[in-house]
Amino acid sequence: MSAGLVTFVLGLREYATPLSSIREVVRLEGLADLPGMKPPLAGVLDLRGTALPVLDLRLGTDSTARGDVLVLEAEDGQFVGVAVDRVRAVVDESELSDAGDAGQELPPYVVQILRGPRGTVFLVDLPKMVESAREAPLQHTARDA
Repeated sequence: MSAGLVTFVLGLREYATPLSSIREVVRLEGLADLPGMKPPLAGVLDLRGTALPVLDLRLGTDSTARGDVLVLEAEDGQFVGVAVDRVRAVVDESELSDAGDAGQELPPYVVQILRGPRGTVFLVDLPKMVESAREAPLQHTARDA
């Protein structure tokens, strides 16, 4: 049996990450600001009595805008939320086909380019994607969307 993938949208692109890397998905509601926050840190959510830091991978979006939060367990055992425009679905990996690399130089967090029913899907290592966003803002364009 193939592994499950969580698909999500950032800007005009669709991404996927292994379901095994996601603890849960919650709505982006009630985000509290922290003094001295710097992007990509957007604030903190109260997740059943626990403060969940939320990193916002969305570009040009107010942190109070609607969205979803993918909750990940960090290497240190702590949890972190990743704000995305929208979580689309959980799909079986077999529902997507390899689209090749199309001669593109890909960011280090992109594992594979896939083809799905709505077009290109970038399979990503979400922890690496978050780390890249800490170093430099991600680019979400219409190209390959």
